[in-house]
Amino acid sequence: MEDINKYFNTSEKSEVGSTDHSGGWSKDYQDPDNYWGHGKCFVYYNRNCSFKLKQEIWHGHTSKIVRVKDMELLTNETPFTDAEVLEALNEKWFALGNENIRLASNAGARMRRAKQKGVA
Repeated sequence: MEDINKYFNTSEKSEVGSTDHSGGWSKDYQDPDNYWGHGKCFVYYNRNCSFKLKQEIWHGHTSKIVRVKDMELLTNETPFTDAEVLEALNEKWFALGNENIRLASNAGARMRRAKQKGVA
């Protein structure tokens, strides 16, 4: 069986827009909260599968760390289980952004604690 990391090329994080790694608005999946104003959900496409975030509003959250539980797999025509695919897609699409958010949050917390320590 093929290695899932090779299948999705998870080592390369910056190929957004390639033929195997893209996204777009879907008329097939409606957003009940109408976050974008047109009622459509943003669907991510990757090699033989697609997914969306469970809440469209999360696209506007600059400090949201996207976890596997935040994703909904829509199609899976890969040789892997849904859980394996979601884990790999989370790594492929969100790992770099999640790490940057984590580092920024930690830096802010360190500054806040240092400020509090200086005042006390």
